[in-house]
Amino acid sequence: MNSDHFLERLAWKINKTQDDSAKAAVAVLVKPSQDDIEFFLVKRAEVDDDPWSGDMAFPGGKKNPEDINLTATVVREVREETNIDLNEFELLGFMEPVFSSVRRALAVQPIVFKLNEYPRVTLNYELTKYLWAPLNDLKLCKTQAIVKGWEGPVYKVQGEIVWGLTFRMLEKILAILED
Repeated sequence: MNSDHFLERLAWKINKTQDDSAKAAVAVLVKPSQDDIEFFLVKRAEVDDDPWSGDMAFPGGKKNPEDINLTATVVREVREETNIDLNEFELLGFMEPVFSSVRRALAVQPIVFKLNEYPRVTLNYELTKYLWAPLNDLKLCKTQAIVKGWEGPVYKVQGEIVWGLTFRMLEKILAILED
């Protein structure tokens, strides 16, 4: 299956309207590459009292009162964290919100964007690293691990562990693409 087919299938299977009940949003940045697609992941800085400290994640964050909607939230957050302007890329749609297992009342809206080229990335103090994870690599690197006292399925990609909320979002994407 080529990358255009992956992206068409993903765009067809996700919602065209956002769920305003969510209180945070992340950007699922998807870039076609030959016969695969790649996902943009960031590593959060180590910070006391942050349950996601040091985790690999999609960029994004909590909605502020001045954000008119969750798309505005994710555009603002991604620009602040990575200097990527999401207004330059195609918005494919919205996945079902995913609830945090750390903060159970927090619903996070994944918003999917298609990028045709690698953007220039400048990380701010909230992040320490970024990577592009190919879909085929993710399928091959699923394993079990213990992370922060929790044991369960993870992706080990490019020396990093993707688990928790981001893992569950990626699992939903893979389920959509393999359906």
